[in-house]
Amino acid sequence: MSDLARDERSTASAWQGVKVGPMPLTWFLLFAAIILMAAVTESLPVDMLGGFGVILTLGWALGKIGDTIPGLNKFGGSTILSMLVPAVLVFYGLLPDNAIESVTMLMSDANFLDLYVFALVTGSILGMNRQVLVQGFARMVIPMSVGLVLAMLIPAAIGQLVGIGFQETLFNIVTPAMAGGIGGGVLPLAQGYSEVQNIDYGAMVAILAPASILSNFFSIGVAAIVGRFGEKHPELSGNGTLVRQSATEEKELVNKEKKTPINFQSIGIGLFLLVAVYIFGNLMQGVIGLPAAVIVIFASTIMKYFQVLPASIEEGAKQLNGFISSNFTAPLMVGLGIIYLDLKAVLDVLTWQYVVVVLAVVIVLGLTGFILGKFLNMYQIESAILSLNQSAMGGTGNVAILATTDRNSLMPFAQVATRIGGAITISIMITLLNLFA
Repeated sequence: MSDLARDERSTASAWQGVKVGPMPLTWFLLFAAIILMAAVTESLPVDMLGGFGVILTLGWALGKIGDTIPGLNKFGGSTILSMLVPAVLVFYGLLPDNAIESVTMLMSDANFLDLYVFALVTGSILGMNRQVLVQGFARMVIPMSVGLVLAMLIPAAIGQLVGIGFQETLFNIVTPAMAGGIGGGVLPLAQGYSEVQNIDYGAMVAILAPASILSNFFSIGVAAIVGRFGEKHPELSGNGTLVRQSATEEKELVNKEKKTPINFQSIGIGLFLLVAVYIFGNLMQGVIGLPAAVIVIFASTIMKYFQVLPASIEEGAKQLNGFISSNFTAPLMVGLGIIYLDLKAVLDVLTWQYVVVVLAVVIVLGLTGFILGKFLNMYQIESAILSLNQSAMGGTGNVAILATTDRNSLMPFAQVATRIGGAITISIMITLLNLFA
């Protein structure tokens, strides 16, 4: 056989081994071509399956590209490209309306984001050692509280120095950056501000929303840098574990950890549990006023701590978590980029002073978590990443930050940092504004 023929066979064999997402490249291209043709001709069904067609195609493709580009693949390239490229396509009008409608239906109407987040929350909690879980919640309070204060005062002082003004920076830039996202953060914050100041609610939302979007984007980028730093300094990283354990405790945890084969019925059990706790969270939200996600976190923690559920149900939640996170992370980023990453809103306020202030919020939070983690017997990389979730855009930001750093096991802690931290921030700042108005 000639050298040329050998090279051709070697190249063909190499291409046959390439996968995009979980699929062989050839079959992915065939299926993607069908979906692309439907989108271009505005024939894509505006339902869940049409939405999945768009996000799976773009997510698996962009995820593969992000994981392949040298340099970028060390800084969460899969997540960043999967979220940023679709947002750019929407900004320039390059994504067919039919495709946007389908994704909107899936992400907003069918609420696929909640399916992803709640699967990770319940799976992470029920699949975690209960001692580690309780220690993590107890110790994260200190960096959260200190970070909240420092990330308010330091960036506000910077805002004063660069000419924005202390009060303007504190209330209209720093606060929405840590309010916990748009729906659960900026909207109620804007409602409170508009009532206190007698300003139009819609105008107030337009003022506050860009800070939340931009802080979320910076949090993802800084988290990628922190994750890369952890790879170079493995002694600082728990690879998804928040609290340090002694050698004896770590050995016991490893011995208790059982590798169970994938079981389709087990995944079904996990799905039914997810549906039940999600509905419970929504029922109780109307009674006690806390967000459904926070209620589910507390309920799952109680069930785990007191070992209420049989091992088979806990294993089901864990396997559903693995199925969802391994297949849908990059596609979910596509949906978030299309629906939630409004580049126009960001560009409209993009002055260097504004950028410096928002970046200061993110850096102060990250540094606070990193430094305090050392004194609280926490892995400093995980502590920093967790603190960065205080400037995340709700569940959207939690998913992106943790996916970028491959720390999905921190989802329960991240949700508390974002939602509880955001609620506390909103309450404090509306009260302060009422005093100073």
